[in-house]
Amino acid sequence: MKLVWFSHFVPFPPRGGNLQRSFNLIRQISSSYEITLVALNFFGEPPERLRSYIEELNQYCESVEIWELPYPWRGIRWWAELLWSPLLDPPLSCHALFSGRTFSRWRQILREHPGALLHFDSIDLALFAGAASSFRKVLNHHNCESAMAYRRARGESNPLKRAYLRVQADKLATLERSLCGDFDMNLAVSEQDMKLLRVNAPGAHIHIVENGVDTQYFIPTSTKQERHSLIFTGSMDWYPNVSGLRFLVREVWPRVKGKFRDARLYVAGKNPPKDVLQWPESDSGIVVVANPDDVRPWIARSVVYVCPILEGGGTRLKILDAMAMAKPVVSTAIGCEGLRVKHGENILVADAPHEFADKVTQLIEDDELRHQLGCASRALVEREYSWERIAHELEQAYRCALEPETCDQRARQCSRSGKVLSQEYGPAASG
Repeated sequence: MKLVWFSHFVPFPPRGGNLQRSFNLIRQISSSYEITLVALNFFGEPPERLRSYIEELNQYCESVEIWELPYPWRGIRWWAELLWSPLLDPPLSCHALFSGRTFSRWRQILREHPGALLHFDSIDLALFAGAASSFRKVLNHHNCESAMAYRRARGESNPLKRAYLRVQADKLATLERSLCGDFDMNLAVSEQDMKLLRVNAPGAHIHIVENGVDTQYFIPTSTKQERHSLIFTGSMDWYPNVSGLRFLVREVWPRVKGKFRDARLYVAGKNPPKDVLQWPESDSGIVVVANPDDVRPWIARSVVYVCPILEGGGTRLKILDAMAMAKPVVSTAIGCEGLRVKHGENILVADAPHEFADKVTQLIEDDELRHQLGCASRALVEREYSWERIAHELEQAYRCALEPETCDQRARQCSRSGKVLSQEYGPAASG
């Protein structure tokens, strides 16, 4: 069966949540589908690097085609479009990927692959969907984008930014309402996200295809641990990660350091902003590891993994990575939202700064509890979150899109209708 996977980013190397998800799902289903990958060079990678990425992806794809963005992300034209974006419909994130040139090439791809199943890897590719009306097609949602935007708008203190974010959230909600039902299948990463999508698209056909972890790559190690150390990993050009980090450093870290004077906080991830890079200058206990080739050694040396996320959507692959390495995790409720974890059994959950710090302190001091949580975490991801298992969910979803009459609507992963979740994120509750 031919599959055209259309992505707004190049899914390699698999560092960061969205890239991990897309790469590992492509890798797992490549034995069942002839995959044509069409990807936009969202991150502006140079040609020599793209060539090496294509070489890697060709191990799993019949062909790989990478397009340049119509204009550079966050370049001069991007900022100009941003000023006009309140007048645009749909949101800026869709217009920034679309041009006459890319649309023309997309139509050519469709002519070259008649009868293929189409996988749109983001709602940001909405403007390309109209050309594919005669195809069976699947829309992946890495997050429920409107819910995430409403949540961010509520947390924004600047009234102008809050108003802008609210407008964009409304546009995303309208887009979900108009678009999701046109796809033969929508993919949500959790039951929570499925319910949130259903608020705007009550008639859409949705399967849950969760996020996962490479349990052969992230494994427990015998690396010597630093006794009073904790770590956060994640892409730091992603707003929820940066806002969570600032909460950690301003509200939680001083309490931990007050208890352990030699405590160390590792912050490892892609593209840290300037203020994060400057933290070690004022606090020698903070170590910022910018753009590591491999986060595993940094996770391995730390005693506790922390996920202080306060906003965002979807599910956090970073937690699954840490759990696969048998690391005890302390997270906010939002940080572990959508994952089948249980407080006190395989994770510790706290939201208030003093409670979060107390949980970190408890784990640092209690060897037995760390071991217990770490073992339970590893067991959970092996049982529930390996990419092999998640790929099986994806293949079920594809079959359901191709042959809807055979789809078992009673199955947990399939939903065509259902009770609407009380929407804390949407217009009625966002103030």
